[in-house]
Amino acid sequence: MRPGSFFRQTGISLLEVLISVAIAGALIAALSGVVGGAIDAERGTRVQHDTLQQARFALERMVTAVGKTRQLLIPLSENPATAWKESERTVLAVTLDPTLDRDKDGWADANNDKDFLDVNNNGSRDIGEPERIDEDLDKDSTNDGNPGIFGIDDDNDGNVDEGSKHDNDEDSTESEESLNGIDDDGDGSIDEDLDNDMTGDGQPGIKDIDDDFDGLIDEGGKKEDDDEDGLQNEDWLDPVVFFLNGTTLMERIPNINPSSGTDYTQYPIADNVSQFLVKRIQGGNGVTVLVNISLTLSPPGAVPVTLDTTIGVGSGL
Repeated sequence: MRPGSFFRQTGISLLEVLISVAIAGALIAALSGVVGGAIDAERGTRVQHDTLQQARFALERMVTAVGKTRQLLIPLSENPATAWKESERTVLAVTLDPTLDRDKDGWADANNDKDFLDVNNNGSRDIGEPERIDEDLDKDSTNDGNPGIFGIDDDNDGNVDEGSKHDNDEDSTESEESLNGIDDDGDGSIDEDLDNDMTGDGQPGIKDIDDDFDGLIDEGGKKEDDDEDGLQNEDWLDPVVFFLNGTTLMERIPNINPSSGTDYTQYPIADNVSQFLVKRIQGGNGVTVLVNISLTLSPPGAVPVTLDTTIGVGSGL
């Protein structure tokens, strides 16, 4: 080696290694933050989407039930004689869709006694002859052995199933109304607490009318036989109920071919419910009944989702 020549350094110094490690660590930390933020954002978006879908499903179930019912059971109309509100509730109850046939047997699920209007009086149901649903109620109109709807505070007074099983609106008085479209007892609701002589005329069916088209008028002599078929109290109201169990919204629906009003299934349709409010509204024509439903779901760590709609009772029939 010639004098004055230099050795060429070919390795990496410790300082360079440390600097590289520091830079790599900073990059990894920054990248981790970006990836973590992206994962959190994706998770939040997914939770938000799932919450919205759940809220939509629950609202659709209620809207369908209201649109396909003949009668709104809860909320009741506002009763001027009470100090509490009947028309704004955290409960929604309607009668079962009279066209629903879940087992496809040709009879509506709400037709408990499977009878029909035998127009030509031949003893069999012919095409075009309609079913008779909720036409021959007992005093206990829901046939559940309890006042009002079993397990529900119908009138919002803070008590559940109080009084007699024949007190269908839980106001401590039995059978105040008759089926006439009039608020007989002045409690704001119409035809909600019927006697087993539904028309209150002391005759089978409607007085002086051949209800069942058999050629006879007021036959049988039993005022409780409201469809004039020789039998009494065969049918009942089949409630579909939406109510809160803690922060879970539940739906209760009668089983197929129920033996009574307590033969039902209930299941959750929405979780993390922070608000559920149902309002009964009288339509501008004084006849139409509307229902406003407001539902808010507030899952932990996510933005609350609120849906609100108004639907006419029976508007989908």
